[in-house]
Amino acid sequence: MQFGERSVVGAQAEKLHSLTSLRFFAALLVVMHHTFRDLVKVPGLSDVVWLGTVGVSFFFALSGFVLTWSLREDDTKRAFYRRRFARVYPLHLIALVLGVGVFLFVGKGFDARQFLAGAALLQAWIPDSKVYFALNAPSWSLSCEALFYAAFPFFAARLVRMGRPGLWKMLAATVGLSLVIAGTVTMALTPGDGAQFWLYIFPPFRILEFVAGCLLALLIKSGWRSPFTLPAAAVSAGVIYTVLMGSNRQGFALGNGLEDAIMLPFILAVIASAATASLTGREGFLAHPWAVRLGEWSFALYITHWLLLLLVEHLDPGSKARPVAFQLLEGCLFVLLAVAISAAAYTWIEKPLEKRLRGRRPRPVGPMRQLHLTHAPSQPISSEGKADRPAVR
Repeated sequence: MQFGERSVVGAQAEKLHSLTSLRFFAALLVVMHHTFRDLVKVPGLSDVVWLGTVGVSFFFALSGFVLTWSLREDDTKRAFYRRRFARVYPLHLIALVLGVGVFLFVGKGFDARQFLAGAALLQAWIPDSKVYFALNAPSWSLSCEALFYAAFPFFAARLVRMGRPGLWKMLAATVGLSLVIAGTVTMALTPGDGAQFWLYIFPPFRILEFVAGCLLALLIKSGWRSPFTLPAAAVSAGVIYTVLMGSNRQGFALGNGLEDAIMLPFILAVIASAATASLTGREGFLAHPWAVRLGEWSFALYITHWLLLLLVEHLDPGSKARPVAFQLLEGCLFVLLAVAISAAAYTWIEKPLEKRLRGRRPRPVGPMRQLHLTHAPSQPISSEGKADRPAVR
């Protein structure tokens, strides 16, 4: 499979450090959502992070953007799938096994079906919260990513052949379809596990966010640049998030996935503005080595914090009964501990195993089945960076 010409996909895609750094803030939002909902209850702050799961939407859209941005001209399906497996599966499997130990320690029950569904990355296809949230709850999103990765080599060719007008139409249709489906399901189903499954968990619905990220990357590759600065895009996303948070407190049916569809256009605006900032040298503090490093730890932070949360909840069952100031302190200390553990997991587990499993980049030998992307979007630009692979994954 060949993903395209150098001028179209860029065998050496320029690193977008701002997007790597922003991954940390998306992961942090999810961690704070769980911490200040389940471990402690701090009036005001717990309300602010109640819809923090929209960070997952950022991950899905960013995943599509980065995979499309870093397409290799001589890539093969086998090499692509191997890199994706090496990237996410080792730490996931280790966390899943640790989840068995944590569940046994805290006295929670589980069965073989839950473990096998998680190990096979099929848990998000089963409409049962006892399955898709089993053992290590955040790993349900990897079940969605597995679908994205499986489908990507097959639809990438068609997307790259589109010109810029076609990309804009496709992006508008994708975002619009997401909103229509989310609105229809929200009106048809009462809030609860049913609505949550179809709008928040179900992979075929969440792939729309991934495709939107792919389309956005191709627009940036075609020469389009966001007219908004990153601060302006971030503020607009924050305003919409605040409106949704207020609506949730007024009893609207949020928290089941509708908010993700509403936030998607603003998430895309943040990603586009961050990419534009990187390409024009206006990344600011997001290019700082520590910001990038935190972004590199984000996957480990996302995948390990839940197990730590279960342990702390078990060891400190009265955390919500303390004065608010002590709860705030405990919540902040928990988040710092989770970040420290993610740094260790990335350094000593995730990165070494990924490097070992990826192997060397294979050289094309002889004729092979190829997926030719012969038509570039309007006004293609070539990448000038020297990165062999993207800074974000």
